Amino acid sequence: MPAGEVVDDLLGRLGLVDGVFDEVLAGLGSCDASATVALAGRLARLTARLEGVAIHVQVQLARQRPANPAVGDGEGGDAYSPFVADELAAALGQSPRTMSGRLATAWEIANRLPAALADLTAGMLDHTRLAALHQLTTCLTDGQRAVVEAAMLAGSRLASPPRWRRKIHRLVARLDPDAAAKRRRHAHTQRGIAIQSLQDGTACLTAILAAEDAQAIYDRINHIARTDAHTDLHTDGGVRPIDARRADVLTALLLGNRREHVSVELQVIAPVGTLAGLDDNPAELVGYGPIPAEVGRALAADARWRRVLTDPATGTVLDLGHRRTPTPALARLVRHQQTRCVFPGCGMPATHTDLDHTTAHSHGGRTALDNLGLLCRRHHTAKHRGGWKLHQPRPGVFTWTAPTGRTYTTDTTTNQEEANSQTAACATACVNSRPTPPTIPNQRVSSGTRYPF
Repeated sequence: MPAGEVVDDLLGRLGLVDGVFDEVLAGLGSCDASATVALAGRLARLTARLEGVAIHVQVQLARQRPANPAVGDGEGGDAYSPFVADELAAALGQSPRTMSGRLATAWEIANRLPAALADLTAGMLDHTRLAALHQLTTCLTDGQRAVVEAAMLAGSRLASPPRWRRKIHRLVARLDPDAAAKRRRHAHTQRGIAIQSLQDGTACLTAILAAEDAQAIYDRINHIARTDAHTDLHTDGGVRPIDARRADVLTALLLGNRREHVSVELQVIAPVGTLAGLDDNPAELVGYGPIPAEVGRALAADARWRRVLTDPATGTVLDLGHRRTPTPALARLVRHQQTRCVFPGCGMPATHTDLDHTTAHSHGGRTALDNLGLLCRRHHTAKHRGGWKLHQPRPGVFTWTAPTGRTYTTDTTTNQEEANSQTAACATACVNSRPTPPTIPNQRVSSGTRYPF
């Protein structure tokens, strides 16, 4: 049977499965408690099987796309092209970074824990226990890992996940007494920080640090927050909760207080009516997303202003002819309107992207708004060396064609309601124009190390 017919047949069968799920939902109301528990168990097994099949599918795609360092598609030693994750991300509606991590984990599981993956695919092991087995055996040799895998799969699967993890810990410690130190060294390489947008103008900043550093930082923040509690009053006479004081202390420690100022540039994009106080349309904080109008006005209050005038009818900048490098005004406008890398699902903010000619300048591409796009370095490389093709059918709409021939579209014109308005304004606001944060008591530092922030 030709490959295309095989795929169509498989997709048709999966469509039948969708119909079964609909029937289950329709009949759920008539199930008694015993039947409902049995159904929950059956669905858990099906979930495990689907997760196992998904790992096999992802790994199969990776095997079909080996790395090719000769053309910049991966580096020496890479098992597969780094751009495989980008195609999966576009197809599944995930960020490339998230999908890259998932694909790397899937590859390791398939190649290092094949028996456990087989049990997952058969519905005999859930993903939580498989993930623990993968995580806790990372630093073992292939032979040691196989011993732990066999021992765990031969035992009871009914133990709770914490008991399952403890058993793995004991086996690993018995096989390799230095495993804990190895895991710590490996974990140390995974340090980092991340930011996640929340609702109502807040964000979650997380940090993965060495345990002793994290505890010391928390203790210092907590000490300062509690020390200043007696002088802390809201304007309405109330006292801030301790968690809010801790958050403010962290901000002050990093960004400065009355005695020290750190100039950190923020970009705020807002319609002219919002900035003038004529309406309350939301502004946008670049790298974060929409913020309430009053917050945008406050951030821009003492800012240095740049005003960008565009074509009254289309919002585009006049063609710059054969000039290759965009003018500063055009570059700012592109960054303000597109706000992020234009690859599907990529969250890299405009401040960390390259300005790319969609149609290469060397191939006759114009330096104009309808031929410019923001690409992070990874997806800039994907376009030129990873087999991806990019087309901009109209200003701000980017159609990507993957190496497999599938197409994905990013529409940046929805980033802001006034992307095609006659004027756009950007405020570059410095942190030291914000209200002064809480004063941090002077503390001597025993180390002579100085940090540049």
